[in-house]
Amino acid sequence: MTFLRRYLSFIACITTLLFSVNGFAQERTKTDSTVIALKFVDTLLPEGNYIVEVLGSPPLNAAESEILKKMKLAIQQNQDWFLKTMSGLKPGELMPYHKNLGISEQEYAVFIQVSQSAKIDKIGIVKLKIIHKDNSIYFEPEDFPHYLKELTIHLKDYTIVIDSIPLKYKSQRIMDSKKTTLVAGPWKGYSWDFEEIRKDGQLIADPDKMDPSEINTLDIKSVKLTIGKLDHNDQCFLYLRSNIVNKGHVLAKQDIALLLKKE
Repeated sequence: MTFLRRYLSFIACITTLLFSVNGFAQERTKTDSTVIALKFVDTLLPEGNYIVEVLGSPPLNAAESEILKKMKLAIQQNQDWFLKTMSGLKPGELMPYHKNLGISEQEYAVFIQVSQSAKIDKIGIVKLKIIHKDNSIYFEPEDFPHYLKELTIHLKDYTIVIDSIPLKYKSQRIMDSKKTTLVAGPWKGYSWDFEEIRKDGQLIADPDKMDPSEINTLDIKSVKLTIGKLDHNDQCFLYLRSNIVNKGHVLAKQDIALLLKKE
């Protein structure tokens, strides 16, 4: 799903300049890794009350906001070109400047600089209760974000479910001081995800073989969860992202980034 991931990530960046938790992925055997990851989470998140820092990117200034607005409009007007260009990029490769982006080359340089240098820091504080019951972990937020109520971690069978969607273990994450976008510092943890792409109700086994112009005919369900621990203390970093897209239209979107500290 390389192309679709690049496409959705680029659009998300233009829309919200959200951070990425992609890091070095260290694979073990699937069964051993799943057990280790869930034991890590169980130790990291004991039952009790938590003070939670809600994380986000700093607000854009007027000039930066105007650049993003112009890019978003231009991409909508030049979608065939945009999809073709995105599909031709290598993993991790930046899209080269083109006039079809609707901005000047200097403005595009500003966009790249902002999107790659933004640090994620505290933008608010909320309260959260974590409950351990029947070998499972449940989340009860006092206020924002209510979507956490849909997250359940089943310790007995080593499974994670979000809004009735079962997530699969993906990898270990190691974010050192050079890679992390968190102002709070480096962290290590694990990630789980679920990705399903359908066309006319039929599951697409290899979306990268599809013509990029078909992007608006697809139903996409993507959920990603990362749970880690800061290197310098016992604070838990939790990142949850969910995208539900129906034929190019976003039906639901959640981006939650939190630092949890037990009271």
